[in-house]
Amino acid sequence: MQAQVIRLAAALLITTPALAQNTPPDGSPSSVTLLGIGAGVSLEPYRGVDTKARVLPLLIYENKWVAVALPTLDLKLGNTGPVSYRLRTRFGFDGYKAKDSDFLSGMERRKESLWLGAAASWDTGIGEVSLEVLGDAMGNSKGRMVSLEFEKRFDLGDLAITPRFGVRSVDRKYVDYYFGVKPTEAVSGRPVYMGKSTTQAEGGLRFTYATGPRETLFLDVSGRMLGSAIEDSPLVERRYQASLFAGWLYRF
Repeated sequence: MQAQVIRLAAALLITTPALAQNTPPDGSPSSVTLLGIGAGVSLEPYRGVDTKARVLPLLIYENKWVAVALPTLDLKLGNTGPVSYRLRTRFGFDGYKAKDSDFLSGMERRKESLWLGAAASWDTGIGEVSLEVLGDAMGNSKGRMVSLEFEKRFDLGDLAITPRFGVRSVDRKYVDYYFGVKPTEAVSGRPVYMGKSTTQAEGGLRFTYATGPRETLFLDVSGRMLGSAIEDSPLVERRYQASLFAGWLYRF
């Protein structure tokens, strides 16, 4: 479910032109607030776990110092030319409960966690490159992840299309916690599995359409290859994760 909800943070890009429009002529700091609702579905990798659907309220807020696109909150650190820097915290929805499927029966719960780290984005002139380094601040997995992504926005009147692609590296502790099997959890057909670090390829396509001066509809489709160390886990039944998320936003 995490991939689906994290796409909410990508909707923060919608606020960039809105923030510029709200900036007074004297250049003094301004802010923008968007509220809305969204619904999405995600295809989970775990054996026997059904496709998950969720309806969520949306909140996006940005000013000179902070940017909020739940479940992500950024503290802006400033710019160096075309490169901007942020401290970032994000709630992650990775994990499962034993009751999520018959196959997971007997497994200990793998908890969601709060991730903390730093991010940088570079406006190259032909697109935006973003780098993100996060660690598990709650210590559930004690893992780390590093993401590198490129995206390019194409404006076609009221319609904007933004393709993206990137890679994400997750360390051994992350894989071992969320996809490993402990000796006490092993049963026939579910052997002990110790995780290893892996690299994942991911991509997506986002559509935004301005239905009025303050209203926007969006649709986001994304996919991620899990990486060999996760694919080898006995808990996994597919090599990929996919999600679709759509919603409506109103700018105040």
